[in-house]
Amino acid sequence: MRILIVEDEQKLGTLIKDVLSKEGYAVDHLSDGQKALNRIQMNHSDYDLVVLDLNLPHRGGFEICKEARQLDIKTPFLILTGEDTTESKVKLLDAGADDYLVKPFEFNELLSRIRAITRRPRQALNPELAVGPLTLNTSTQKVMVRGKEVVFTLKEFRMLEYFMRNANKVLSREEITSNIWDFDYDSFSNAVDVFVNKLRNKIDGKNAPASMIETVRGIGYKLNVRESVTV
Repeated sequence: MRILIVEDEQKLGTLIKDVLSKEGYAVDHLSDGQKALNRIQMNHSDYDLVVLDLNLPHRGGFEICKEARQLDIKTPFLILTGEDTTESKVKLLDAGADDYLVKPFEFNELLSRIRAITRRPRQALNPELAVGPLTLNTSTQKVMVRGKEVVFTLKEFRMLEYFMRNANKVLSREEITSNIWDFDYDSFSNAVDVFVNKLRNKIDGKNAPASMIETVRGIGYKLNVRESVTV
């Protein structure tokens, strides 16, 4: 899951990025309102959520949110605001914001609101996936492999979730990268291959004739399953 943070207070923006990265999210951070609007217009499909401050240089958060909705961009917006009046909240929601958080805030509340927004049925993303011998729950972050719980790191978990949501579909390395890592990721790195090998070690049976994750030469990878069910 990938999140764009638009916050001109550098210290706060860096803190938010660090907290979300530790939770396993791929995070990009911008501090300029106009650059953020350009990024959202061009790359909105890459993001599952935009965390947007209201007071930004060159283009305010309210304008960004309103213009994005006018362009029929449906990416969820979580607004960070210093105003706590009913009037300001109503104005934000009417402009197309999905939720808001009043500064100062606790990071636990930020994480809770992010989880709540991303659970909403914008793309009908269910918290529990059952794909072949794999069961994954995004709420509890537990994975069962052939009926036994297997521990995954956060990055491994996010990658497995992406594969399971796209079972039997060929995924390019670029697609995997854009959903798991942030904008500054080195596309020439072999991190994707390294993490795929880690997943294979955890999900393939000892006597499996072939890995569930197939290497598609020159393109990327595919999670092969006979049956895939979203519960």
